[in-house]
Amino acid sequence: MEREGRLLHKDWSRYDTAHVVFRPKHMSPEELAEGYAWCYERLFSHASIWKRRPEDARAVMPYLAMAYLYKRSNRIWHQLIKRRWTAAVWRPLVELTRLRHLGYRKELERRATPGQPQRPASVGQVVSAGV
Repeated sequence: MEREGRLLHKDWSRYDTAHVVFRPKHMSPEELAEGYAWCYERLFSHASIWKRRPEDARAVMPYLAMAYLYKRSNRIWHQLIKRRWTAAVWRPLVELTRLRHLGYRKELERRATPGQPQRPASVGQVVSAGV
């Protein structure tokens, strides 16, 4: 893109998925920004977040907390980063999700058909926790 003269600038602080940093081939930078904003609002609207909630009622609150903190609170993130509180806020949510996932894996093993050899999920195998 640099050779083609399509980079709009080299302000690396704006290379964050929230700013247009290049000139697309088939649309203007303004059209790209508008399309991105439209997609973001549609994907991360309250209705869309709610529609994608987990079926397991126990997973709904952690899912909503992470979805809202991660995708609906950009203004809050700037303050968390500025005050260096990011880990204090994010770590408990990630840890709750991790513990719930481990519990879900144990539940899957428990539900396995009796008499069949138990094969724990191996590294690299995807086991959905319903999120």
